[in-house]
Amino acid sequence: MIRRFIIVFGMVLIIAAMSMQWASATCPMCKPDYEEYPHEGFLKSLGPEEEKTSAPVISAKTERLKNPLFNKSAQTSQKETESKSTTTDVPVRASEMLVPVTGVARSDIVLDVSNGATEYIDGAVHINYMDFYNENKELKSAEEIAALLGNAGITPNDRVVLTGTDYDCPTCLGGPFGATFVYWLMLYLGHDESRLKLLDGDTNDWKAAGLPVQSTPYVRPATTYTVQRIRSELLATNDYVKNADVQIVDSRPFDAFGQGAIPGALNIPYDMVTENGRLKDESELESVFAGLTKEKPVVVYANTEFKASMVWFALRMMGYDARIYTWNDWLKNLPAFRMRLNSTLTRAEPNPASPGPVKIHAVFELPEEGGEGTSGTADENLTTLSVMGCATCEPITVWSGSLTKNKNPGLSLGSSTQYFTCAAKIRDSEGNEVASIPMEKVSDDEYVGTWDATNASPGSYSVGFAVTVYSLSKEFENALTVVIQ
Repeated sequence: MIRRFIIVFGMVLIIAAMSMQWASATCPMCKPDYEEYPHEGFLKSLGPEEEKTSAPVISAKTERLKNPLFNKSAQTSQKETESKSTTTDVPVRASEMLVPVTGVARSDIVLDVSNGATEYIDGAVHINYMDFYNENKELKSAEEIAALLGNAGITPNDRVVLTGTDYDCPTCLGGPFGATFVYWLMLYLGHDESRLKLLDGDTNDWKAAGLPVQSTPYVRPATTYTVQRIRSELLATNDYVKNADVQIVDSRPFDAFGQGAIPGALNIPYDMVTENGRLKDESELESVFAGLTKEKPVVVYANTEFKASMVWFALRMMGYDARIYTWNDWLKNLPAFRMRLNSTLTRAEPNPASPGPVKIHAVFELPEEGGEGTSGTADENLTTLSVMGCATCEPITVWSGSLTKNKNPGLSLGSSTQYFTCAAKIRDSEGNEVASIPMEKVSDDEYVGTWDATNASPGSYSVGFAVTVYSLSKEFENALTVVIQ
């Protein structure tokens, strides 16, 4: 009996030893030299992101970072990679808002929001960021946005890693605009920020790490995405921008900023927070934001939320209370003109005139408080587009009917795309427009243009003026009568 027990026990030991040898040869988690195994196999070897054991929690992210093969920098050349394949240094980004390509967990949902992508991270789902806008280039409702996320298989409880840009946008420079925009959008809908990350890199970085890509996005079963709560503090309103004690950042390029900006805005173009298509490190961003203080909220704007989101994300990553606004909304809320023509100084020379050149002068002015065009009250509804002591130079927004001498920084005067334009419209006695004359500025409030009336028939002609400032326009009809003899 004892002999039979010894034989059976010995056979069990032999089988167990053979099993251990087989396991050590096929399981990458059991072999210290991970470089002998492909990345895909390494990924499949990991269990859930966090596995509770008798030992401390083991996370897939932690195990990835231990793997030298995953720690190769995407910016390292092939030659450098071969010579440093055993390094264990991992570039660390201090912010918890970013995750490196080597830190994406198996349980994470990778959401690619690119416009014009031709390949995707393996397993990534896709929503074109443009789908979050309606046909008028305005954000869709919270319910419509939630439906898009749910149809992509995302719930508010999921951990989402965002990636993507607009590959058809010539000014995006490969930056993660789409990803930062949807990060802001999902945060606005109440998604838990601890379950929302931005991929620190793109598909090319993913491939450089040896990770697989695919030509089409992955399709998850549709589910329900329920809006948790609207975080209205992430989206600035026009009233907030003009009345709150805030810092304002214009994230458009300087040439656009130079043509007109929200008064008091500091220009930090979105390309200042990126380098080689990725967000700069915290130390570099500190220098970029040196002109700001964390003691006050920051409103960052561009033409759309999409373009403003890059600088917004960098600000938030650096610990600023930041919210997004848009230049388009600012323009839509600009008030009407109070500017008027000075009827005494607006004139034509000569007048009456023989057929030939006629010089036309248009002189603008602002009505005095309580005079024509004002009610003399401090009603905020009287807010006007006004100027620095003259009627046409460096227009700024004036609240409560008072003028200010504060200049709008960065205005590029005399450039090809001017913020203030004036044209004289010449009409005959039947109301037909016979000429449109561009007017050039000769002093603070005076514009001059020359009408070539060489072929004009004798008679009376009406002169009107069309003025535009930003997106505002005003017609001064029948401002002047010119007689051709």
